[in-house]
Amino acid sequence: YVMNITDVDDKIILRARQNYLFDIYVKEAKEISKILEDMKTASAMVRDKHQKKIEALKLEMKNTTKKKDLDELSGIIGDEQIKLGNVDIAEKKAKEYIEKMKKEGKSDAYTIPHLLTLVKSEVAYMLDKAKGKEINDLTIFRKHAAKYEQEFLEDLESLGIRFPSIITRVSEYIQEIIDFVKKLVDKGVAYESNGSVYFNVAEFSQSHAYCKLRPECAANVKLAEEGEGSLGSSGEKRHPSDFALWKKSKLGEPVWDSPWGKGRPGWHIECSAMSGQILGRNFDIHGGGADLKFPHHDNEIAQSEAFFDTHQWVNYWMHAGHLHIKGKKMSKSLKNFTTIRAFLKDYTPKTLRLMFLLARWDSGINFDENSLQEVLSREKQIKSFFADAKDALRKSPLPSIQKQKWGKADSELNDNYLRVKSEVHEYLCDNLNWPEAMKKISELITEGHKYLRDRDEKTNEPTFKPFLLKEILSYVTRILKVFGLISNDSIGFAQEGAGGNREDAIKDVVDALTKFRNLLRGEAKTCLKNKAPLDIQKLMGMCDDVRDDVMPRLGVRILDTNDGSSWSLEDPAVLLKEAKERKAEKERHLQRARQKLENKLQKIKDDIKSFSDFKTAPSDFFRSLHPDRELFTKYDDNGQPTHRKNQDGTEEELKKSALKKLGKDLKKYQKNFDKCIRILTKDPKHIEKLQDQAAKIEKQLKS
Repeated sequence: YVMNITDVDDKIILRARQNYLFDIYVKEAKEISKILEDMKTASAMVRDKHQKKIEALKLEMKNTTKKKDLDELSGIIGDEQIKLGNVDIAEKKAKEYIEKMKKEGKSDAYTIPHLLTLVKSEVAYMLDKAKGKEINDLTIFRKHAAKYEQEFLEDLESLGIRFPSIITRVSEYIQEIIDFVKKLVDKGVAYESNGSVYFNVAEFSQSHAYCKLRPECAANVKLAEEGEGSLGSSGEKRHPSDFALWKKSKLGEPVWDSPWGKGRPGWHIECSAMSGQILGRNFDIHGGGADLKFPHHDNEIAQSEAFFDTHQWVNYWMHAGHLHIKGKKMSKSLKNFTTIRAFLKDYTPKTLRLMFLLARWDSGINFDENSLQEVLSREKQIKSFFADAKDALRKSPLPSIQKQKWGKADSELNDNYLRVKSEVHEYLCDNLNWPEAMKKISELITEGHKYLRDRDEKTNEPTFKPFLLKEILSYVTRILKVFGLISNDSIGFAQEGAGGNREDAIKDVVDALTKFRNLLRGEAKTCLKNKAPLDIQKLMGMCDDVRDDVMPRLGVRILDTNDGSSWSLEDPAVLLKEAKERKAEKERHLQRARQKLENKLQKIKDDIKSFSDFKTAPSDFFRSLHPDRELFTKYDDNGQPTHRKNQDGTEEELKKSALKKLGKDLKKYQKNFDKCIRILTKDPKHIEKLQDQAAKIEKQLKS
């Protein structure tokens, strides 16, 4: 198993230069006003780049009639328009961040580091255009590539992906690449032009078939040019289909000596030379992304077949589909980009593997909330089945005293099991169709779960047959191991790496059990000493603490059921996350309950106040309670005012409109007064009861 690592190509050269220049810029940046000027310039440059590409693509569309080509060009234009929009978004976020920091009184020194991350791609592009050609230190390129190579290898390990037998790195195989190119020149299928060397497609095609993977692209000049890289090459091709094997280095690019002058490898030659060095003239499987078929892999085939004088360099090509984020191919330039390590902050490696199992290996997979929920649901189904089955087996009687004669349910499950085994085998033989295979496994798990729940009508005891259940568990486990979801020899999603001696294996669990026992004994002793009954609520709380806090740290999940409790093993990080979410939900529940109590208390206080507010007879309302009572001078027989005092001390009769309003006030008061009288007549102690209720709620809130 050979893994080729490209640490020298156009994208790496550009990105290494940009990151290097950007890091220097960040260290030297002192004033936001200068950054804003540069940001404006950089954004204009990037917009201009994308706009020019869009215009060129639109012109190309006018000269194209094939629907397939039109759809492809339209898709590229759409991507370029997204990139244009991303420039506007970056500018907007940067300006909003500056305003926010100003309002908070933050200094430029505090604001600048994060500000620059918001516009990094635009500023880095500008810096490279201005200073990229000045960079000539090979270590800058190697350091950049090494960083991401290490992260890639760490990601492989975190996902449990097998490491290669050997890694071939371009920068370590320069001489082999030069020898490979030289032999192609000697054979007459390559030629030198102005310090660069090109593969002669026309000469090769005289005795070989060119473009085996995508024959329809043989004359696609645009794709061929993209394969030459964004930095291009400096020689003159004899034909547009010819491609670079060795590029004459320009300023700002890595340089090695060669028979054709100072230069660097072309993109396609690297894999051929390195693979050929290790695996020879023929090997079984070559992998890569679906977008690499042409020109990259077709050109690899051509130069390798020419070098080895063969017509079959690779036996099987496996081109993997792309990951799409909300319908768009994941791309750093589109800024719809995420990383494995970012995903693993919230989810497990198993979750990611299960997500990839939703789609065929050679088709795209869309990552969105719906697909994630489907994955989490399937992961929960598998874990639940393993946990319940193992718990049932632990609790089942010895086989020697258990009835073993099969009934209808046993036979039906066995038939389902044999059918699923056959169908899974067929699907995996059909181009590794694991989505359909996993659907069948899911169906078997569903039937297995139903089987586990069956009870004897007379005794209510489980009726499952342990040997049949174990066989199904072993089969499901074996298939999940094939898919990399289980990597050890136990059944289900068990914890790995137990190792060590028996004391080491049980130490943490025994410590937890001993601690719980000490707490329980301490509580019992206190009760005996004080001659008090055991506090059941306190004991239940201690049990819940073991379930929710102690055991999750040991990777043990405990579930309480009507029949008692069951346990299963799980990643401690997953259990602690679940416990944290439960605690947060409990806090939200308590907050809602507290708010409910506070609202109830306020209503009771308002009711108590109403009895105080409405104890005055309605005939005295305007004399004792009304806000304008000091101004009223005369009243009618019902106690309603008829005259009022003006500011100058004179008296005036109230107008009809004023009398009407006062009448409404009295009517409203009378209604509430009558209501209070009715309640107190029916229950003279009603106010006392309300006060008792208020006191109890206040006590609850304090506790």
